[in-house]
Amino acid sequence: MGVVLAGAAWVMVYAVLLRATRNSPEASRFVGEVVYLVPIVAATALAVYAARRTRQRVATAWRLLIVSNLLWLLGESTWAVYSYVSPDGAPVPSFADAAYLLSYAVALPAIVIGLGLGVLGRTQGMLDALLVAAGAAAIGWQTLISPLVPSTWNAPALVTFLYPVFSVSIVSILVAVMLSGSRHVPRSMVIVGTAFGLAAVTDGAYAYLTAIDRYMSSSWVNLGWQIEAVLLCVAAVVAGRRAESDQPRTLDPDLAFLPAVVAVLAVGGLAVADLVLVGRLSLVTLAVTMLLLLGLLVRQVVATRDRARLTQGLRTAAITDQLTGLYNRRFFKEMVDVEAERAVRRRLPLSLVLLDLDHFKDINDTYGHSVGDAVLADVAQRLRREVRGSDLLCRYGGEEFVCLLPGTPAPAAYELAERLRQTLRGTPVTVAGMAEPILLTASLGVATDEAGERGRVDTDALINEADQAVYRAKALGRDRVVGSGQPAPTAADPVTDLPPALVWMADRIDRALGDRECAAAVSRWAFRTASQLGLDEAAQRRTAAAARVHDIGRITCLATRQPDQPGGTGRAFDPGHPAQGARLLVELAARPDLAPLVAAHHERHDGTGYPYGLAGTDIPVEARIIAVCDAWAELCAAEPHLPGASRQPCRDELVRGRGTRFEPAVLDAFVALLDDGVLDEPACFAEHPAAPVRGEQRPVPR
Repeated sequence: MGVVLAGAAWVMVYAVLLRATRNSPEASRFVGEVVYLVPIVAATALAVYAARRTRQRVATAWRLLIVSNLLWLLGESTWAVYSYVSPDGAPVPSFADAAYLLSYAVALPAIVIGLGLGVLGRTQGMLDALLVAAGAAAIGWQTLISPLVPSTWNAPALVTFLYPVFSVSIVSILVAVMLSGSRHVPRSMVIVGTAFGLAAVTDGAYAYLTAIDRYMSSSWVNLGWQIEAVLLCVAAVVAGRRAESDQPRTLDPDLAFLPAVVAVLAVGGLAVADLVLVGRLSLVTLAVTMLLLLGLLVRQVVATRDRARLTQGLRTAAITDQLTGLYNRRFFKEMVDVEAERAVRRRLPLSLVLLDLDHFKDINDTYGHSVGDAVLADVAQRLRREVRGSDLLCRYGGEEFVCLLPGTPAPAAYELAERLRQTLRGTPVTVAGMAEPILLTASLGVATDEAGERGRVDTDALINEADQAVYRAKALGRDRVVGSGQPAPTAADPVTDLPPALVWMADRIDRALGDRECAAAVSRWAFRTASQLGLDEAAQRRTAAAARVHDIGRITCLATRQPDQPGGTGRAFDPGHPAQGARLLVELAARPDLAPLVAAHHERHDGTGYPYGLAGTDIPVEARIIAVCDAWAELCAAEPHLPGASRQPCRDELVRGRGTRFEPAVLDAFVALLDDGVLDEPACFAEHPAAPVRGEQRPVPR
């Protein structure tokens, strides 16, 4: 605001000086030639300030304006010297005229760049600018230039003619860029444009004045150029203080419709001027009319094309995942219904493969989300190369991908899923800036609906089947393909990686000792308790595996049972079975890592357990967990008639062992799971006549 007030004060002072020195030739010449230079010098200096403070295209515009202002100052200084050394003033043409014209030539690109050269990069924006420029130029020609066209051409006539030509060009460009829909116009450039627009009007007045009379230093025309210099000063200060760049204040609203209005007004104005002044339409008016009409038609065609492209672009953006470039979940939901109807109509199978990356959260937590995004993009490219053109590959959400396979039976879908799994597993992902590649695996679920068999496809059920298959793949240890029609494995299998024969033997021991499962249930509970305690995944898997076979040492007791001895007598005290089980794990399963856990699962926190009398932290944490879970299994077996919600006496009995039999932290974690109702009941063998016994299927958390 201060620079605006200072500029306004200067214009008023200069106007007063012009008036006051009108009757004094020497004073008038001093005001018109020397004092006149003050705002031009200030505009040049402030342009340097603006160029240093601004960035990008705005800085480029101000660098050009420095040159333009210097040329203007050079021309005015030359004119002032001529006025003092020559009685007739500066000749026409002179060095001053060359400097003036070069100043305009440099100002033209500065205005275009500063006001928004980017608008000319679009076809529609360029046409809008051309239409407005043509209309404005036509009006300028008819009103300013045409009357000044000399009857005979010589150097003075040419120079006099060029001033209004440059002025009209600047105004035309100014109006064209401002009204052609540009939305990134810096405020300082608007002021610069206004300054040059005023200069164009002043130049026109100067041209008329020199045509009918002689220009004097005391002329009021000088006031217009003084205002131009003041506006350039204001613009430079605004640009410098705001440090303007390519994203400054936005002009609103969108004025893209105005080119057509300007074109129509231009044609109408030219026609009226011709009819009034000449009495008929001139060839210039007719040519401009045809040019503008053709431009409007082309603009309409381009606008229609751009609108269609924009609509298609918005549609593509709405159905495309920005990170991977695949279709998104929304599009998958649309297409699965379409393909389901087609499958029913053509009586073809419809399959889908759901893929979930294993441990992807660990990648984000370890390396950061930018690396995670790079991994997802790489996975998308790998998967895209493996599917057919008729298959639909989408990002289903997060680290999940889905592939819809029209007309594909279950075996072919399973084969594709296995190929996708091997593609991801085969080559680690290399991320720029990472020293080591990232190993990647995935769990895949396959579901197929034979539409021809039922006459309909339940898409929700199909997706749910694939999702459940992924859960089972996770439960089986990840990095595998599971089909929705495959039988469910035992509940412990997801995390144990034990030989099937050893698991079978553990289940046979359970059958021989009671009518309810024990090993499978204890394994499930131990896995959840280890997770509740925050143990890492390897420890969770190790705990579940040891729990699954913690009683295999009882095989010795069963083998020595006499033929007439009744079965189902329960788990009698057998102090040797922990050590025997540990030996079997080493000799039969080659799992020495599990042997100490099985050997210590009957040790007590207070050191009174067996077989070694270990206490406290000397007992492996996995064995401490198994001890609590095994004790709960024994309590449940002792009260089989009580439903899970009514086992408060069993819970109280378990809690009484806190700090003596059981480690408090482990017991508290188990009881918290028990109270939350997330621990299932041991299955009864009578309800599962087919061997081996299978426990309740609960999806392992991903």
